[in-house]
Amino acid sequence: MLSNYLSFEKPLGELLTRLLFYLFIIFTLWRGVETFVFYLTYFGENFGMALWGVLKTPVIVAVQLLILRVFAECVLAVLRLDKSHN
Repeated sequence: MLSNYLSFEKPLGELLTRLLFYLFIIFTLWRGVETFVFYLTYFGENFGMALWGVLKTPVIVAVQLLILRVFAECVLAVLRLDKSHN
């Protein structure tokens, strides 16, 4: 049982994929919050750019999360295909 977690077999591949998926979600959200706060503090200097940044930041973060989800599902599908050939 312990050998399943110590070797790079398929169950560990799925576990690592899910772990990296959640870590990248946290990283993407963190970068989105940093960018949003940057644009909020930029309102006094350049209102147009700051307004555009505040409006586009949530959309960009949502698109990045969707792309991340599709990529993670593709990796998991490949791991499932490899498992079915055995």
